[in-house]
Amino acid sequence: MVLRTLSRSLLTVAIMSSTIPCAADEPSRSPSGPSTAFFYGKDVPPELLAHFDRIVVEPDHAATAPSSPRAEPFAYVAVGEVHRSRVWYPEIPSGLFVARNTKWGSDVVDTRSPRWTTFLLDRVIEPLWTKGYRGFFLDALDSYERYFVDAQSRDLHARQIGALVGAIKRRHPAAKILLNRGFDVLPHAPKVDGLVVESMFSRCDVAGVACQPTPAVETKALLERLRDVQVRWRLPITVVDYAPMKERALRRTIARRIIDLGFEPWVATPKLDDVGVGRVEIVPRRVLLLYRSNAEGSLATHDASVLVAPILEWLGYAVDYVDVKRALPAGKLAGRYAGIVTLLPEGVGSRAADGSSGAYRAWLLEQMAAGIRVAFVEGFGFDPDAAFLAKLGLAPAPLTAKGPMRVSATSSYFGFEAPVRPRLRDRPPVQVSRADVRSLLRLQDADDGVWDGAVIGDWGGAAFMPYVLEERLEQERRFVLDPFTFLQDALALPPIPAPDVTTEGGRRILTAHVDGDAFVSRAERLGAPFTAEIMLDEILTRWRLPHTVSIVEGEVGPTGMYPHLSASLEKHARRIFALPHVEMASHTYSHPFEWEDAEAGLREPKLPHLAIRGYRFDLEREIAGSVAYINSLAPPGKRVKVLLWSGNCSPSARAVALSQKLGLFNVNGGGATRTRDLPSLTRGSAMGIPKSDGVYQVFAPVENENVYTNDWLGPFDGYRHAIETFQLDDAPRRLRTITIYYHFYSAAKTASLRALEKVYAWATTQETTPLYLSEYAAKVLAFQRATLARRLDGGDARTTWELGELGELRTMRLSPALGAPDLSRSIGVAGVREVSQGTYAHLTDERDRGVAVLSLVRGASPASASSGPRLVQANGRARKWRVREGSRASLRVAGNVPLDLEVAAPAPCVLTTNGQRIVGAARSAARELVTRFRLSTDDTGEATVECR
Repeated sequence: MVLRTLSRSLLTVAIMSSTIPCAADEPSRSPSGPSTAFFYGKDVPPELLAHFDRIVVEPDHAATAPSSPRAEPFAYVAVGEVHRSRVWYPEIPSGLFVARNTKWGSDVVDTRSPRWTTFLLDRVIEPLWTKGYRGFFLDALDSYERYFVDAQSRDLHARQIGALVGAIKRRHPAAKILLNRGFDVLPHAPKVDGLVVESMFSRCDVAGVACQPTPAVETKALLERLRDVQVRWRLPITVVDYAPMKERALRRTIARRIIDLGFEPWVATPKLDDVGVGRVEIVPRRVLLLYRSNAEGSLATHDASVLVAPILEWLGYAVDYVDVKRALPAGKLAGRYAGIVTLLPEGVGSRAADGSSGAYRAWLLEQMAAGIRVAFVEGFGFDPDAAFLAKLGLAPAPLTAKGPMRVSATSSYFGFEAPVRPRLRDRPPVQVSRADVRSLLRLQDADDGVWDGAVIGDWGGAAFMPYVLEERLEQERRFVLDPFTFLQDALALPPIPAPDVTTEGGRRILTAHVDGDAFVSRAERLGAPFTAEIMLDEILTRWRLPHTVSIVEGEVGPTGMYPHLSASLEKHARRIFALPHVEMASHTYSHPFEWEDAEAGLREPKLPHLAIRGYRFDLEREIAGSVAYINSLAPPGKRVKVLLWSGNCSPSARAVALSQKLGLFNVNGGGATRTRDLPSLTRGSAMGIPKSDGVYQVFAPVENENVYTNDWLGPFDGYRHAIETFQLDDAPRRLRTITIYYHFYSAAKTASLRALEKVYAWATTQETTPLYLSEYAAKVLAFQRATLARRLDGGDARTTWELGELGELRTMRLSPALGAPDLSRSIGVAGVREVSQGTYAHLTDERDRGVAVLSLVRGASPASASSGPRLVQANGRARKWRVREGSRASLRVAGNVPLDLEVAAPAPCVLTTNGQRIVGAARSAARELVTRFRLSTDDTGEATVECR
């Protein structure tokens, strides 16, 4: 059949206007069976594993079945046809093929043959069972119908396929089986676990480009057969329909139509190698960030992680970095990525034979054609020709200009940290040539020549230097362009519940950690005590907050630089580690200064680590060895939890992987240094960086006192300026935690110690949730993996989100456009807090099939969306919160310090915890009462709150 292509709007109208006789009088139904996704591409998206109960995959793409705490993997098994790419194809017994299917490139098999049944059992099913599959999706069950028209032959085919199902069940009683169509097989098969059909409303060509509605008569006939299956076999039914990858709205329309009929939907392209739409729609929260590695090769200091990634992370998106010196991502990216950002002021390096950036250019056009928007920051990364620009609604700008240059039109996107200063040189290379492309900044010269400094179109956006950043003296930079608004609008990023690592319980997170440097140094005071003594007595004992404290074994231990002092130093280390609010960490064995040189074994021109007699660098000794030593100093029940990187904090992927293998969180590197003198967002960093697949380095959110004291050259009270960093990073947006980060040498000088005390004094007057550094690091790692999906059954007034792979993440920041949570319809949500930086939703440990459920009522306030008690804020984690009988909630809140929490309800509240009934202090707030409870313990245990 030749399919003609319909526009999205015409196809949508055709599908929505089609009538289904015999179903018109049926009430809308909701599917009750397991949700099912299909993905035949490589690298199964983790989002599908997190948000669906079953997933059908192509088993040849991986050595083992995909692992998921929720989704049951079903292996695709073609019963009636075989592709010649199968490794076992040459072993198929002779005489079994009956025809060639040229459309799909497969051979049709005689499914009547017991030899074929035996072959499938022994050569296909058994190896798949060994690979970990416990579910099988049997496809091509009706292929014989095209070649065997008599009823007797068809019945033999159906019976033998039924015998195959029975044989699988006998061999493996726990096996689950889904049938694709197979209506004639059902009477002959034992209990199966579901039925799948295709093309109820829409059908496409193999490429998934040319699509048209399924004729109404065929839809009606299929529906009648499905209703019969429901009555006779009571099977869950999944309808797989098809729509172009780019048409997400159309896919939602079809999926909702299927849901209304009471079936599970899956709408994708015919090859089923893209992220489709099912009962939920995956909302991608990953962004591809393309960059070109610099001479140093460190992503940690590259503008990609310093300038762009922090913006995307604040918006709620995790970043996948791609160095364009290497291979560009293959496969279908639409549905997996929310967009692509390029930061390529220079050429991409990957060039075609003619010297142009042909491969890169073609790759970009392919992604945009698939519906992925691209934001070009600082330039295209190559010299675009007129043909490329024309596809974007742009044209080459004039090559010459006559001064003076002026701004003829601008927008609110500009003047973010610095004003626009039109320049005659370094002109943007483009001008807008199409009405649907918007200029954000237009420059004009004396001859009325036009250049556009930034543009946004339906393909994404582009912003050009020098109108992105202003370069000042001494490498100081400021944003001219508002990076938040530009990236959000260029990529058309929708409002999402943004995973947030800065806040817990509605309060800003506070951490404190100490690098072990100079544990052995002497303080400049009477008696010259060790800095370790001063830090213990005047800081760690005084400020009883969660601390993560490390030592350098090569300074403290008997095999290090000071064996004659080791006994005294170990005594101080034991006292520190014995403090109940101190978490133990390693700062390595020899404190590598330059990790690249140390790991390469270099010893010239200077030793890249401490000069420990007889020691040659050994990565195992640095990490595993130092951890074992520090554990020997621990009190019962304590172990090292964190590895704090030393020196330039640029370890190899192998080093980071070793720390992860030991079960440690690894932190350091990065860090913000904004002050009132240098307040720009350009002085920030990402949460961390990937070192390789599954290997991630977590950065310290804020730098340590060494940076604030000019590499310890003075002024030695410079760390007091960290307070300015904390303040700037909290308004107008909360970008980072309060992170008190320093070394033992801060106790060496009176000025530095007083500065540290001032930072503690300020931090402890703020409204915070104190956490250990390991707890913060766990949130950063969870941020990289967290997934989002939107249910399709919300209606106009309500949106229900599924939040998956949350790990230790317990906060979502909500924009006003999303609305407020309805706790009665949510799972794992304790409440929200509205502050100037945003609305923070508090998540609990409770889950529904591995996901938290956040039901948001658009246009509602927190008070109107939920009538029962809800948590406003707490300096700990709400591990449990269940509203009972309208005015009661069962709960558990736990933290690291005595608890302080507030509960909102229409009436005053009473908390019952640990057998005590506590009456809190109530205050009025927005037509309700907020009751505050201050406890002497850090855990409510299983408690209740009643408000009446």
